[in-house]
Amino acid sequence: MNLPLRLAALAVAVSPVLAQESYWIANRASSDIMQISPWGSVMQRIAMPTTLRSAHVAPDGKVWVVRFIQSSFDIVDPVTAAITSVPYSMGNPFKIAFDAQGHGWVSGGTGVQEFDAAGNSVATYALSAAAPLGITVDSAGNKWIAHRTTPASVSRIDALGQITNFPLPGVTTQPTDLIADFRGLFNASHIWIVGDGAAQLVEIDDQGTLLNNYPLPITSVGSVVFDKTGDIWVGSFGATGSLLQLDRTNGSILNTYAFPPSVNGLAVDSLGRLLATARVTFSGVGPPCEVRRIDPATGTMEISTVLESGGFPAAGTQSAVSTPFQHSLVVDPLGDMDSDGEPNYSEIQGSTSPTDPWSNSVFSVSTSGTSMIGSTPSFDIRTAATSFWLLTFSWALVPSGTGITLPGFGGEMLLDPVLGLGVTVSGLGPTSLGLTIPNDPSYQGFEIFTQGFVAAGPTLQFTNVSGLKFW
Repeated sequence: MNLPLRLAALAVAVSPVLAQESYWIANRASSDIMQISPWGSVMQRIAMPTTLRSAHVAPDGKVWVVRFIQSSFDIVDPVTAAITSVPYSMGNPFKIAFDAQGHGWVSGGTGVQEFDAAGNSVATYALSAAAPLGITVDSAGNKWIAHRTTPASVSRIDALGQITNFPLPGVTTQPTDLIADFRGLFNASHIWIVGDGAAQLVEIDDQGTLLNNYPLPITSVGSVVFDKTGDIWVGSFGATGSLLQLDRTNGSILNTYAFPPSVNGLAVDSLGRLLATARVTFSGVGPPCEVRRIDPATGTMEISTVLESGGFPAAGTQSAVSTPFQHSLVVDPLGDMDSDGEPNYSEIQGSTSPTDPWSNSVFSVSTSGTSMIGSTPSFDIRTAATSFWLLTFSWALVPSGTGITLPGFGGEMLLDPVLGLGVTVSGLGPTSLGLTIPNDPSYQGFEIFTQGFVAAGPTLQFTNVSGLKFW
């Protein structure tokens, strides 16, 4: 089914709608953090007091922001934009990971410091190896830390606070980043490590045993993630922007892609797409930095999110977007971040949102494919075969808490009724709605939103919000 498209020459200012699925990224040189939608728009910008290294969204939705080479970090409330500075006692923070209890584990300087969800210090862990940089949490709650040193090693802090350092014999890279993967519920993670110097992908098990050390045919290796199928992806911050897809069972390279000028950070969104950070401009002279959404099945760049808001372009962006993917699958799979009664794990596996209570197994709408002019992206509907649904479309949203509510309905209608497109579609069960975008440059930058309601047995609720931004 194809939707009609009716465009008008108008510019719409969109207020933040914080209930929907979104992600945060820190921009180093422009000293700000930005909230971005899954479909390519910047929803909100918050100016920060210093240059930045990275942003990390906690399970409660607060954004923990690492300052660039400073002895403190910030906790930002995305609803009020209030910034709370938190001192770090181990030197300069580098990276943050969250455990299943919502505690933040901050690496950097001489060790790791644990904080509760409010930013109160819980414990410090001095590490025997120097330069603790990347940190990740595995399926057993162990914290793993990469040390940018020679000889190569990683450290593990277990659930009881016991610290063990594991040398990596034969590894000549200096570990900077690592991630604990997902191997099914209640199965132990493997840890994947990359670093500076030699281009290698290192695999260890949850006991610190070196399993494999795969050479990589690229330079400037900086980031590593896994996707929904279990494949490993490695990005290069070098000028070619190389991106490798590897089979985790044997390290064979399945595909090689290039996204110049760089892949400075990698993440995976809730639907399993890759989000690659491109540091287009470092000093602020030139175009804004970008986040590219990449289909892992084809390597196609579907969306280019230009990191600019209110005339403020992002500069020097060098870290990954913060998404709930790894936390939902590995760290806290049986938790329920959005309190919709469905565990984080099942939401990721079902391609619904673990952070949006109205994107769940009852109903979820999202977009897929490229939204470049001349293309035909889709609105994808996931629901039971017997569920009746209706979607309508608008040029704009209203802020959360100011939308329409109805007795007996869950959720809130957030589409702006004044700027509605006059298009309504209904149906029964799951489907995809194609939307052909005319190949006309004047349409670039337009953004449309969809929302409606679903009747699934006794359940009546407004749907989640989704959208498309044309580029």
